Order: sequence, then C-alpha cells, then structure tokens
Amino acid sequence: MRRIAAGLAAACALSTIASGTHSADAALPPLKLGAFAADPRGNDLPVSNTKLNAEWIQLTNTTTRAINLTGYTVRDNGDNHIFRFPRNFVLGAKKTVTIRTGRGTASATNQYFGKTTQYVWNNTGDTARLVNSRGAVTHRCTYTKALSGMKYC
Repeated sequence: MRRIAAGLAAACALSTIASGTHSADAALPPLKLGAFAADPRGNDLPVSNTKLNAEWIQLTNTTTRAINLTGYTVRDNGDNHIFRFPRNFVLGAKKTVTIRTGRGTASATNQYFGKTTQYVWNNTGDTARLVNSRGAVTHRCTYTKALSGMKYC
C-alpha cells in the first residue's frame, strides 16, 4: 500500500512539473493590484501634473488570456476617487497597466485618473480596491505609511 501511495505522489509531482502549474500560481487572482506608489518622495506642494503622475498603482493580468476591463473600477478606500476603465479596454495576458493620478495620453500601459489639483491616495495609508463590472471587489491592496512610499501587493 505504501508503494502505491508513493508512486501516486511521484506521478502527481511529475505531472505538476510537466504542466508548469504550481500551487502558488493557482492562488493568484486573475487581476492583481501590484506596485503602489501612494506617497512618492518629495513635497506634495505645489501640486503639478508631474507630481500627480508620480502617484500610481499597477494592475496585472496574471492569466494567459486577455481580459476586457469594461465596467471595472479602481477605487480608494472611501470611494472618493474612482477610476473607470474605458469601454473595451483589454489587458493582455501577463500584461500590466499603470493607473496614474494626473493627466496624460491613455495607452495600453498607462491610464489616468485625470486629477488636476488633488492626489488620490492618502499619504498616511489607504486601500485600493479593484471592483468588477458587477460591483464585487476582486482584489484589494492596503498601503500603510512607509519610508519608501511604496507598497507591493
């Protein structure tokens, strides 16, 4: 009986290695908030577009298929600031988009809240939430004050 169990365990291990699937990969959400620059270095004032765009959060598609983000939003903790992905915005497989606070030319790799006078993320801490088109929070990342001003979710 032990030989059968050991053989099955070895076969499962080989199957997992051959398929390239690891339990850590299976645990990743399809869309994951990643690096979060909530409090970039330097003085916040006077506010400028350059300073606003130094504040950002990244969203990564962890899957091997493209995902249409129509209806998805990224929100701060109090829903005071809401970024809405443009209609038919598609995030490619294993790709990342950076969502910046200020203004700029939107692309596949950069999107913008469009703020001109205020920051989105609180310097002392905040929670970013990814909300799908049905209104469900699918991922969140909480930032607490750190010397670097960065958080990796």
